[in-house]
Amino acid sequence: MEIPFPVQGINKGRASSDQPQGTAYKMQNVRPFWDGRLRGGQRPGMVKWGDGDRVGGAEQPVVAICSVSAVESPS
Repeated sequence: MEIPFPVQGINKGRASSDQPQGTAYKMQNVRPFWDGRLRGGQRPGMVKWGDGDRVGGAEQPVVAICSVSAVESPS
């Protein structure tokens, strides 16, 4: 049995049993890539941004912070 990798991505417009060729109903942490042939693999992990407890870093300092409050409108 050959099960092709769904290189066309996610399609939630149809039932999982009626997917178009090359699509899947649900995919997590995977992506297609080309290395001489089209195939699938694990999505790379996220890298930590910042330096420990500090937000940003020497090359990307925080330059502005704002605060937003919700105000209840009168009835």
